[in-house]
Amino acid sequence: MNLTILEGKRISFEGNLNIYEILKKNRIFLTASCGGKGSCGKCRVIVKDGPVRVESHGKLTKAEKEKGMVLACQSYPEGDVTIEIPIESMLTVGDKIAISRTRDLFELLKSYKTELSPLISRITMELPAPSLDDNISDLERLKRALNERGINLDYPYSFISRLSDSLRENNWRFNLCYQKESNRAISIEPPVEKPCYHGLAVDIGTTTVVVYLVDLCDGRVIDVGSTYNSQMRYGDDVITRIVYATEGGGLRELRQAVVNDINDLIMPIAESHGIDPEGIESVVVSGNTTMIHLFWGLNPAYIREEPYIPTANSFPVWQARDAGIRIRRDAPVYSVPCVASYVGGDIVSGVLATKMHTRDELALFMDIGTNGEIVIGNRDWLMTAACSAGPCFEGGGIKHGMRATNGAIESVRISPETYEPEVTVIGDTVPIGICGSGMIDAVTEMFLSGIIDQKGKIRDDIKTERIREGEEGLEYLIYSGDGREIVLTQVDIENIIRAKAAIYAGVSMLLKEVGFTLEMIEKVYIAGGFGNYINVERAIVMGMLPDLPVERFRFMGNTSIAGAYLCLMSEDMRREAERIASMMTYMELSTKGAFMDEFMSALFLPHTEIEQFPSVKEMLSGMR
Repeated sequence: MNLTILEGKRISFEGNLNIYEILKKNRIFLTASCGGKGSCGKCRVIVKDGPVRVESHGKLTKAEKEKGMVLACQSYPEGDVTIEIPIESMLTVGDKIAISRTRDLFELLKSYKTELSPLISRITMELPAPSLDDNISDLERLKRALNERGINLDYPYSFISRLSDSLRENNWRFNLCYQKESNRAISIEPPVEKPCYHGLAVDIGTTTVVVYLVDLCDGRVIDVGSTYNSQMRYGDDVITRIVYATEGGGLRELRQAVVNDINDLIMPIAESHGIDPEGIESVVVSGNTTMIHLFWGLNPAYIREEPYIPTANSFPVWQARDAGIRIRRDAPVYSVPCVASYVGGDIVSGVLATKMHTRDELALFMDIGTNGEIVIGNRDWLMTAACSAGPCFEGGGIKHGMRATNGAIESVRISPETYEPEVTVIGDTVPIGICGSGMIDAVTEMFLSGIIDQKGKIRDDIKTERIREGEEGLEYLIYSGDGREIVLTQVDIENIIRAKAAIYAGVSMLLKEVGFTLEMIEKVYIAGGFGNYINVERAIVMGMLPDLPVERFRFMGNTSIAGAYLCLMSEDMRREAERIASMMTYMELSTKGAFMDEFMSALFLPHTEIEQFPSVKEMLSGMR
């Protein structure tokens, strides 16, 4: 039987396989947050021709089913079949926009005035061959030569078991690979005139997983891949995943889900550049504390129980074989150190990328993602807190939500007279969904044009066909064309307002704790996958960002992956990350009764206390 992809290739297959499995076996990877179990509804394809047995339609709407849309993981071809794969169903690999934004990373690394020093160090050695007069063991011969250079290493079994053959195969002249920070010998390799070594920087977000393939010799980011974190099928936030891992006995499943995501990204990236995954020799992983625990299979139970203690904040440099990453088995895997239960290595990476800890100015760092983390401070001190914002700004829990990539609506303008929208799309292509910056714009514009009230409720007394009754109540039609509709539902808007309220409440609480006012903040760093697209004025009107002059804001994009890259390339950066983690004082918001008061006050547009937003108050007064 054959599976034909429109504007693509024809695949021959045998057996009772679903479309998702057939494509995966042929290295065509679909987005599937549930790992192909039919619960996430993301692996959508359109059957254009041929017999298909559909076991479940999952979350597909009636209109989608009428167009021939099915879930690939629930659909089994029973003959020759032709399908169309929507762009939103594909894993994002080779993202040109993401690649273009990596070019400044090496300049950031150079600004720290550090040398390239990846996790694996190499020295060229030549040992005298053994003889009857010099008949010490192979290991002692190596140790003797290293002692002359002042190097003292540990030698794991995997190294010693190959030692004798490796020395003789290389005629006693070789490169010794070792991990400097753990003083561990790794392997013996032939000397290479023009070496080319590769590593991975990995950001494990609650909602998304991002992988950078990096040339360790020149610091170039070769390629980028990203996908939704498949752990989402067990819950949108860290708490529900901790519950599933501990009370549900699902720790192994959660670990395997995210490791599979990483492996599924490595394979197409490496293959497209002719790189053997076995040649990828080091990894740096950045993520929040729960994500790192789940990645390593560590019990996260006590993160959510008072007094909120993780198993570890700093982690040994383990190996790829321990993690389950399908690259060189003895490749060292470094985890960016965490700070506390809800502030992890992703925030340490963020501070490292902004360099706020090296300056005198008072700065505020905000990571706007599923877990909204905030840091305030300067070169002398840092204080941090976290609040659960939910996955909406990364596309989770929003009917037509998606990541900030090609096809995502990034900005929206709505006419206050006609209520008609104008949209801008990333990649200047046909829109397929809406990302976080587009959501912020849309909600703000709906508020300013009167489509929603201060509580975020859609008004049903406005005469426009853009407001209509949907499957989940009232909704606003943002885009209609090319056989596709993109809406924001009442439920979507409520999720967005809750997320912005949690973020702003966290900022308010942290400022009050340290005794500062907003006016004293000289710089605000905004991190998050969609940070490059946010309109500051609109985010202030919505009440997500503090009401400060626009010139004080700086958007940093995904600083978690940026910090992972820095640590991948430099021992100095790994030491700097550890210093940052030790500088931070953590405030647990869940023990602060005032946090809920702040949160409830922020569940309005922009806020119940409009005086906190003087520029918005002036704008609204001028509109009346």
